[in-house]
Amino acid sequence: MRKWHKECKRISEILEKDIDYDLPTMSKPKDPLTTKAVQSSGDKAVVLRAAHSIVIVSYIMDDGRREPQCSAIIIKQLSDGPGRHRAMVVTYCGVACIRGRKRDPSPKLSVTLPNKKTVLDAELIYFNDRYNIALLDIYLDFTLELTSIGFHPQYGEEVFVLSRDGDASLRVRRGNIKWLEESGFLWRDHYMFLSSAIPEGGNGGMVIDHDGSTEGWHRVARPILGIDIRTIALLDVQLQEDISDFGIKGGFLVDQVYNPVAEELGIKCGNVIISINGLDAIRLPELEGYLLSLGWHYLMDKSTCMKEFKLRVFYLKSGVERYVTVPVRYYDKSERDEDFEWMGSYDTS
Repeated sequence: MRKWHKECKRISEILEKDIDYDLPTMSKPKDPLTTKAVQSSGDKAVVLRAAHSIVIVSYIMDDGRREPQCSAIIIKQLSDGPGRHRAMVVTYCGVACIRGRKRDPSPKLSVTLPNKKTVLDAELIYFNDRYNIALLDIYLDFTLELTSIGFHPQYGEEVFVLSRDGDASLRVRRGNIKWLEESGFLWRDHYMFLSSAIPEGGNGGMVIDHDGSTEGWHRVARPILGIDIRTIALLDVQLQEDISDFGIKGGFLVDQVYNPVAEELGIKCGNVIISINGLDAIRLPELEGYLLSLGWHYLMDKSTCMKEFKLRVFYLKSGVERYVTVPVRYYDKSERDEDFEWMGSYDTS
């Protein structure tokens, strides 16, 4: 019996040496939290389809090494002729700028495709600090299967967050869009927040719904109102009840005023803006979309850099409601401007 056990052990060791644990069919999942996040066959199919568009952006160091920085999404493909294709990649602007300014010198960038073998040089073509994005160009000799781009996610919606780690392995988390607004968070009122943690390499990654549509992520312009606001509908229910005693059912709470012209016109912290250019029953991401649409018209016709906004303002202390016309400037710089001049010598009299 002892000899039999010894022989079995010897054979087992021989077989063990023949096993190639580098094969995906013989290896275990690398990230238990990804396994936990994606359980059903339907969800797995959706995530795998979207993962075709997720890549890794790396710095190319002076010694030729590649230092992974963040994930990115291939959003568009163009053909420059037979066997030569161009793809546009959107990623986290931190690869191109620091503290709102373009990095100097500009780093050399590369993109690693999902197959983990194809590494391509990338060229920075645009970045925008406010929207935290950078656009890169890559060239390849084949086409890619890309995911569909959807509209912005809804509060409370369940989503998957996709990224790739430094080895370009897929990472996924499942969460919900929180019913939360943070006025003036990093100079970006329009941010939406996730209930889940962000996976490794998550900066620049993708948010998808259960249909696989991408929900998150040339020149961008928008009018800068210079007022930090929050949506009344997303305030604590106790605060909403207290505010409703003034007859206010919706609109925006003023948190802070940066625009000196708006201050001169009487808009202060604690006021409620009932509507902005007639818009009231919207939330901050939708308001940001409206501002961007105005910016698009400005880029088409730059005959004026000013836009007048009609605000319906309620002053809780006095109980007075009135319309205020606030002139604002369009802003189309990709870098952050710490010395932004609101109106110059605009006459508020």
